[in-house]
Parts: sequence; C-alpha cells; structure tokens
Amino acid sequence: MVERFGSVLRGLREAARLTQEQLAEKAGLSTNAISALERGERLRPYPHTVNALAAALGLDPGQQEALRTLVPRRAAKAPAAPKVPGLPVPRQLTAVPGDFTGRTGDLVRLRNLTQNLIAIDGTAGVGKTTLALVWAREQRERFPDGQLYANLRGYDPGKPADSSDVLDGFLRALDVPAAKIPPKRDDRAALFRSLTDGKRMLVLLDNASSAEQVRPLLPGAPTCSVIVTSRTALTGLAAAKVSVDLLPLDEAVAFLRAIVGAERADAEPEAVVEIARLCARLPLALRLAGQRAASRPRLRLAEVAAELAGQASRLTPLSSNGDRRTNVRTVFSWSCDAVPAAQARMFRLLGVHPGPDVGTHAAAALAGTGPTAAAGLLDGLVDAHLIEHVSRDRFASHDLLKAYAREQVATDPEGPAARRRLVGFYLHTAAAADRRLHPGRGRALVDGAAEPAHPLVFGSFDAALAWCEAERPCLTAIAELAAELGLDAAWQLPNNLWSFYFMRKHWADGAAAHQVGLDAARSDGARARMLNGLAVAFAAQRRFDEAIGHFHRAGELFRAAGDRWGECSTLVNLGDTYLGLGRFTESADHSALALAVVREHSNPYIEGVALGNLGEAHLGLHDYDTARAYFLRVLSLCREIDHRHGEGLTLSHLGAACAGLGRHSEALDNLTRALELGRESGDRESEAVTLVRLADVHDALGDTEAARGFRESAAGIFETLGDPRAAELHMPA
Repeated sequence: MVERFGSVLRGLREAARLTQEQLAEKAGLSTNAISALERGERLRPYPHTVNALAAALGLDPGQQEALRTLVPRRAAKAPAAPKVPGLPVPRQLTAVPGDFTGRTGDLVRLRNLTQNLIAIDGTAGVGKTTLALVWAREQRERFPDGQLYANLRGYDPGKPADSSDVLDGFLRALDVPAAKIPPKRDDRAALFRSLTDGKRMLVLLDNASSAEQVRPLLPGAPTCSVIVTSRTALTGLAAAKVSVDLLPLDEAVAFLRAIVGAERADAEPEAVVEIARLCARLPLALRLAGQRAASRPRLRLAEVAAELAGQASRLTPLSSNGDRRTNVRTVFSWSCDAVPAAQARMFRLLGVHPGPDVGTHAAAALAGTGPTAAAGLLDGLVDAHLIEHVSRDRFASHDLLKAYAREQVATDPEGPAARRRLVGFYLHTAAAADRRLHPGRGRALVDGAAEPAHPLVFGSFDAALAWCEAERPCLTAIAELAAELGLDAAWQLPNNLWSFYFMRKHWADGAAAHQVGLDAARSDGARARMLNGLAVAFAAQRRFDEAIGHFHRAGELFRAAGDRWGECSTLVNLGDTYLGLGRFTESADHSALALAVVREHSNPYIEGVALGNLGEAHLGLHDYDTARAYFLRVLSLCREIDHRHGEGLTLSHLGAACAGLGRHSEALDNLTRALELGRESGDRESEAVTLVRLADVHDALGDTEAARGFRESAAGIFETLGDPRAAELHMPA
C-alpha cells in the first residue's frame, strides 16, 4: 500500500510536470520528504502532509479522497484522556543568522549521512552551531514529534552543563512534572529513552566537552536523530564525524560581501581578501570585522584591514588540534578599543558574571551604577557586537568573548569589588523575592554582603517568580562565588531561595545550592539551616531516609545553638515528610511538637504550616471534624499574612474535610474558591486535586454529569503533568 501511494504520487507529480523540488516548494515540504514518499520509505504520511500534497497538485475533492485512501490506517488506540489545549511539541531550535553563507560542501556531507548520531567538530567560532542549525531546520519534516536543543557549555567560563541538569530540562520539555523527575542522572536518562521510544525527534547538543557528557543524553530509539557540536573530535562516541574547517577563501569573501554590501566589496576587492586573510577565514572574526565596516560606511575597507593588521594578538587559539591560526584576540581587543571607556569597562566587568546571560540590574551592580546608565552601556555594547540582546532585559555574548572578558577582568583592580557587588545584589534580591513568594516566612537573611545601591523591587508575586526563573542558571554559581570570597552569602543565598525552589519544584537546583552553602557554613546555626533546606529537597525527591537523617541532625544543631525557631522548622518538615510516607500518626506527633515550640515566636506562617500538617494528618486518618478545625485556623492565618497560595491549598483541604463530614454545601463553597485561587497562582496540581474533590462532592449529591465533567478536567491536567492519577480518572465512553 505504501509503495502504491509513492507510485501514485510520482505519477501525479509527473502528470503535473513538476520536479520533486517544485512540488516540495509548493507543498511547503522538503525535497527529501517528497523523495522518501515516492520511494515508499515513509510508512504513514501524516494527514496534513497528504493534504498539502493534494493542494499543491491541484487535485479535486474526489482525487484528494482517493489519495488519502492509499495511506495505511494507523493502529487503533484506546481513547485518550482530554488534553489541555495549546501544549506545543518542543521546537527548541534557535534561529539561523540571516546572512548565513557558504558551507556548501559541509551541508552536502551532512545530507548524505544515514547515521542517527552525527558529531560536528572544529575550532571555536568556526560556525559549527550555525551549520548544525541549518541542517536541522532542513530536516524538520522528518521529526514531527519535535526538536530539543541544549547548550552543553563545554568550553564556556565555569563548569560544563551537567548531563543530569540537561535531562531535567528535556524531561520538563516533554511535559514530565517536576515531582516525577528522578533525582539520579541514570534514572533520568532511562526515563528520557522511554519517552522518546518510537518518537521521531531530533536532539541538537551544542558545545559538548566530551563523549562522556553526551552519552546520557542520547535517545535509544532508531527513529530519533542526534547532532552534536564540539571543539574536540569526541573520540569514543560512535557517531558519523564531520570536521568543520575554516571557510574556503571564496566563501569567506562571499560572507564579507554579504555583510558590507556588494558595491563596497567590489570597489575594494583586494581589501576584502586581506580582511578575510587577517581574520583567518574564521566566521566569528569575519562577522566582527564586516560589521565594523558596515557600521562605518565612510571608512575604506583598506583602513579596516590596516586597523586589524596593526593590533597585537592576545587571545590564545581555541582549537582541538592546537592550530594557532584561529586566534581572535586581535578582533576582540580592536572591538573593545573602539568603544567608549565606560562601555569597555562594563564589558570587562561582565566577565565576572557566571551565568549564560545577564540582566540589566545585575550588570548595574557589577559596574556600581544605576540600571538606566547600565542599560545605555549595554545597548552600546550590543551595537558594537560585543554582546547580544537575547530577550527584553537580558544580554549574552559568544563564549570566546566571555573568555576574553574574563581575561581582562582577572587583572583589573576593580575585579574583587565587582564580585562583592554582584554577590550583594543576588543576596538582597533573592531576599526580596522570598518575601513576595512566601509572605510571613521571615527567614530572609541579608547580612552576608552589602546591599546594592539600586536594589531591585518586586511589585508582585509574578515578578518575583519571573526574576528567579530567569536567574536560575547562575544562582548556584553565585553561591560558589560567595564561598570563594569567604562571605556568609554562600549559605544565606540558598536560604533565601528556598521559597523559589519550593514553588517551582527545582529540587536538583535547591539541593546543589544548599550543598554549596553547607560546605561554606562556619557556624552550627548556618550548617543547621543548610541541612534543613537540603533535607526538604531530598524529601521532595522521595529520598526519605536521607531527608529524615538530615532533619534530625539539623534539629540537634539548632538545639545546641539555642535556636528554637530552627528546631521548630525541622519538626514541621519532619511532619510533612511523614505525610509523604503516608505515616499519618507520626506526622501528627511531629507537627504537634512543632506547634508547641512555634507558639513561643508568634509567627503566623510557620504556625500555619504546622497546623496544616496536623490537619492533613487527621484527614488521612479520617478524623474529619478535627481536620476541619485545624484548617479553619490555618485559613485565618493565611489571610492574616495575605498568603494566597497557602489560602488556596487550605480551602481545598477544608473542602475535603467538610465532604467527609457530609457538609456538602460548605464543601462546595470552599472547593470553588480553592479552584479560583489555584488557577490564579498557576498551581496545576492543586487545581486538579480540587477538581477531583469537587467531583466526589457532586457524586455524593447525585449530580453524576457534573462529577463527570470535573473528573475529565482533572484527568486532562494530570495527563499534562504526567501524573499517573490521570489513568484512574478516565471515564467510560
């Protein structure tokens, strides 16, 4: 049947007097896709593909239907639970530069490869990523289940990306909820292979440092393809290898012509060739020199070549084989010399920042200036192509430029002060975010570094959460920087980030940051706080034995330090951990002990947590009347401190307790309000739990149709989250 579809398609194409290339263009498909269909290699073309071909061929309705009947039917599947609309297939490939030129031979080699694993290697700045993206975008039709992308930061300043963290990102992109992501790298890799089995997906792993970094990230399915870029040959990786050399001279000249314009290039052809030679035909250097010329239309190209030739070379070549022709220090130093002194200073100081990109306020702290002045300096650096504007308020630069900035700041007398200003900015901003995310928590600590001259103020819960998410890739590295400087911020920063890690379930990050803090802590009180936070992360990852051990050790240290608040916090957390284990009596015992201590401090937040744990324990024990009384008190405390997320959770629990008592009207009122608050805070799990509880109440009232609707909605959310509770809620047709 598939072969017949291919032969019919070929006949229709030939009858229309179209080449494969022409049909591909009209249908919006690739030539490779048309060729594969006609050869019978595509087993079951998707309906949208068949429709596009029929439209491109100008078939009438009867002919279109006849063509569709030639496609083998897919195996029938059990009815799927309703999905939340708008969830995209991952499409993570970044854009290809509009002035991409050349690489014809490399693209031909890539197109002719049949292996599922391809490794592109070559020197820094040679254009490996662009080449991989061009090929990957050409092949998108082959991978309808999506494309994943990760920068492995193999040669960025700081540590390469951890494979476990990359897998965390991939699993989240595949809609695995944070709570279901295994804590260990090998388990994450196994889950990733399971989820991609039978899928047609493309994975682009950019800037790898070694084969060992890549192996855990490989899907096992032969239907998936992986393309890896690296500065090394990745010896030991069973991949088809494509080594990317410097551009041939004619392609280097064509690249420069595309940037400076044909008219100027034709007027000074010898100067264009000279610039290409001085840039070693390296795309990164070619782009910088070409943009320098393009931004100064009155400057002769011969003068650009003379400037380039007259500068001293200062950046060590970055090449897997030690080829010193790839030195780009000349271009970088020339670019910095060309900008005003204040911009050059900002560029140097950005070398302190450990993250993949930097926000305006963090850059302002580095430079010791206000955010408005910093924004002007950053915009100037964007114009000079020393950094890129990657989003509304964030900037980044190529890893070679980062290396150059780091070299410059290493000998800058301002470097140490800039590092301290940066740590102070993150410590105080994290504390401000913590106060927004968990009002009344009262544990933000900021005496580990000086307050920034221009602190960042959050006007809302959403703004605080968005800042934390944007800065997440560098937060642990900032704690490490504080530790290097001998600052207490090394443990105070993770302490202030606890609310963020709790809200967003970034438990691997939370564990890493608290471990840095634990290693740097110099007092029993600091060590106790880090152990407590680390244990919370372990409990969330279902590492219960480790969590309980850390909680007990933290409690001992708190008691030795006379810190009753800290002691209470470990008891509360132990109560919550035993809830997770389903050991409700032990949970109630620890929560009751915590409550006796917390009332010494009049802290509504921690009192509410302890009472909430007690209520949940009694709910688990089916002691609904006692549970209801506890939840009513918690509700009052949440409203006292305007803790709307806690209020929503408590109302849901209160509704469940009322339902257990048969007080259905009261249950409906509480659950309806809980649903509203859950949706406001974006807590999808609590929203789904509340929907299930609403369904149970409507069942008890005999309204089975309403109950069915609530369960179907809950099942859709659970399915989106990858929660196994979705299967339990599927309703019969």
